[in-house]
Amino acid sequence: MTLESDDYRALARFRYLIRQFLQFSEEAAQKEALEPQQHQMLLAVRASDNSSGPTIGEIADQLFIRHHSAVGLADRLEAHGLIERVKSSEDRRQVRLRLTERGESVLEHLSRTHHEELRSMGPQLVTALTALLEGVAAR
Repeated sequence: MTLESDDYRALARFRYLIRQFLQFSEEAAQKEALEPQQHQMLLAVRASDNSSGPTIGEIADQLFIRHHSAVGLADRLEAHGLIERVKSSEDRRQVRLRLTERGESVLEHLSRTHHEELRSMGPQLVTALTALLEGVAAR
């Protein structure tokens, strides 16, 4: 498969739009006095399929970070009153993470802001991804 100039342009456009969204996301988190990874952790905790909340290890896997880095993030979020650690009812040795009421509020505000941004730039992302995939499919 030989890549054409259009393939490179499509990939560059798609990556640019993703980076634009990520830049928006980082700035939105910083306006809430959060590091971007802290925002990602709040989102991962809230999105967990486990009703008791995720473990630190699950969050580390989700964020592609080491366990001790996830512990540090959790420590900082807990110090700011955004998450809490709760011993698992099934295994008392296991600790689960949950958002506090304040954490829920901060995350909801950030998520609404992100949804608005995606409504705005979503069509561009879809167009860029479609162009990229059409180029791959044509080869």
